[in-house]
Amino acid sequence: MKNIFSIAVMKPKYIFLLAIAVILVLAIITIFIGSRANKQLPGQSPQQNTASSTVSDLNTTSPVNESANAKPLFGTMIAFDINGAAAAMGAVDALQKGWTEFRKDNSAYQNFKSNFKKIIQDRAKLVKETGFSLDRGSFSYFTWNVIEPQKGQFDWELTDLYAQGASNAGVKISAVIQPFASWDQKNTSPLTNCNALDFAYYDYKAGPPNDLAEYEIFLTKTVERYKDKVAVWEIGNEYDGRCGGYENNPQGYFNLLKISSETIKKVDPQAKVTNGGALEFSDNSIRNFWTKFFQLGGGQYIDYFNLHYNTERSQNPKLDPAIFQEKLIFFNSLMEKNGGKKPLYLTEFGIYSGSPSSQLISQPAQESGQVQTNLPTQQTPLKQSSNQPSGDKCGDGICDDFEKQNPNVCPKDCQTGVQQPTQQPQSEKSIPIQSLPKVSQEFQAALYFKDSIIAFASGVNTIFIDMVGPDDNIVGSSAAFNTEGRPRLFLTTLKTIASKISGFSKVEKIADSQYKFTAGNKIIYALWSGMFPKEISGKVKVTDMKGQEQFMDATKIKLKADQPVLIEL
Repeated sequence: MKNIFSIAVMKPKYIFLLAIAVILVLAIITIFIGSRANKQLPGQSPQQNTASSTVSDLNTTSPVNESANAKPLFGTMIAFDINGAAAAMGAVDALQKGWTEFRKDNSAYQNFKSNFKKIIQDRAKLVKETGFSLDRGSFSYFTWNVIEPQKGQFDWELTDLYAQGASNAGVKISAVIQPFASWDQKNTSPLTNCNALDFAYYDYKAGPPNDLAEYEIFLTKTVERYKDKVAVWEIGNEYDGRCGGYENNPQGYFNLLKISSETIKKVDPQAKVTNGGALEFSDNSIRNFWTKFFQLGGGQYIDYFNLHYNTERSQNPKLDPAIFQEKLIFFNSLMEKNGGKKPLYLTEFGIYSGSPSSQLISQPAQESGQVQTNLPTQQTPLKQSSNQPSGDKCGDGICDDFEKQNPNVCPKDCQTGVQQPTQQPQSEKSIPIQSLPKVSQEFQAALYFKDSIIAFASGVNTIFIDMVGPDDNIVGSSAAFNTEGRPRLFLTTLKTIASKISGFSKVEKIADSQYKFTAGNKIIYALWSGMFPKEISGKVKVTDMKGQEQFMDATKIKLKADQPVLIEL
C-alpha cells in the first residue's frame, strides 16, 4: 500500500517535474505521428509519395497552386510546349510532314520524347512562379490521331507525360479534344493553306468524325484516364474558321459538341465542357456561325462559352478596352436570347509590347531553340481577317478582294505573290510587319489590368495567358515570360488582381472604368479614370498595377488612365 500511494505524498516540486516530463513525452509522440501523416498526401496511398513519383504514375499529385479549389481567374496557355521538343532536335520539318509519318521513325520519336521531358521539367518552375492553377495544353496532347494512331491501338505516352508534368507543377488541365484520326479521315482532303505545326498532329485532315462509335470509344477512354487531372474539356479549337474543319457548318459542329458533351458527362457527371474557342469577328460569318449554334440549342451542352480575343496582338491592334467589351456584350446577349447566359472562358488573349519586328503567317516561329505554339493557330494575313468568304474559293480563276489583300493565299488566281506549296516544311516562317505604335511594358500592364477587370465584370470565368514568347514578335511579346525566362511586368499586375479579388461573389459597374468587387468580407474597387467615387472615404489601402501598396486619404487620390489602381476599404 505504501508504494501505491507514494505519489500522493511526494513533495510538490517533484510532482511538478513529473508533470513536465509527461508533457514532453506526449509532445514528442504527437510530432512523430504528424510527420508520418504528412508523408501521405490526401487521396494518396503510401506508395504514392510525390517525392518518389515517376512521370508514368498518373495517380501521383502535387499540391495545386493557391486558387485551384476556388475559381481560377487566370491560367497559362501551353506552358509545356511540345513543339519546342521538335525544335530542340531540328525536327520541325520532319514533324510538319504529319504525325503518322513522323511516328514511323522510332529513333527520332525517342529523341523528341526526351526533349519533351526536359521542357516539362524546365517549364514547371515558370508555372509555379505565375501562381496560376490551370494550364491550357497544346492541341496535340488530346488529339485522337496521337492517342489512337491505329484503330483499336492506344498510345497514351505523350499525354501521360504532359498530364503528370502539369500535376507535378500544381496545375489542372484545360484539355483541347481534337476529334481527328487519320485512319478515320482517310477520305478527307488535307486542309488547304493551313500549315501550322499544330495541324500536323492529325496529318492536316479535319472534318466530322466518320465513325462516331469509334470516336465515342476514344473519348470515353480518354476521360476515364484523365478526369482527375482535367478541369475543363474543350471540344476543338477555332472550328468556326477555315482551318477548323467545320467552317460554315454550325449544324455539324453542334452535332459534334452534343455527342462529345454527352459522352464526357456519362463518364464524369461533374465534368465541365466548353466549345472550341470562337474566332475574332473578321466578318459576319463568325457571328452567324455561333448564332446558329445557339439557336440549335448548343447552350445546353456547354458549361462555359469559350472565345478568343487576339486583336491586340494582330496587325490591326485597337489598344482600346471598348472594342474588347463589344465582343463580350455580343456573346452575352446571344446566350441570353437562346436559353440563358453561361460563364465566358477566354482561352486566347494578349496585348503586344515593344516594337515587334515580325508577325507569323501560318507557322509559329522558331526562336531561341523553341517553336511557339502558344499563338493563334489560324493563318493570319496582313489584315485582321483570317477567313476567306465562303463564296470565294481558291482555284476558281477569280481574283477576289480577299486574295488581292493576301496574295500568297492563292497566287494562281491573281498571278501574284510567291507560290508556296501546301504542307511544305516551314520551321521558321515570318514576315516583317507594318509599323505599329510602340507599347511600353507599363502601358501593356495597364491595358491587361483594364481588360481583365472588364472581362470579370462581364462574366468571364478564366483568362488564359501565353506562357513564353520572344520580345521582337507581336504575339510572343504578349506572353508572361520572354524566352530567357524573365517575367514581363503585366504578370505582376495579373497576380495582384488575383490576390485581391479571387473568389469574388459580386461585381458592380459603378461608372465607366470603375468597378466594385465583393470578395469575402472585403470590398475592392478597380478604378482608372473619371471622378473619384464619392462612396469611398477615409483612409484606404491603394494597390497599383506593380503590386505596391500604401494607405492614403481618399480625398487625395487622383485617377489616371495609365495608372489603374485597386482600392480596399
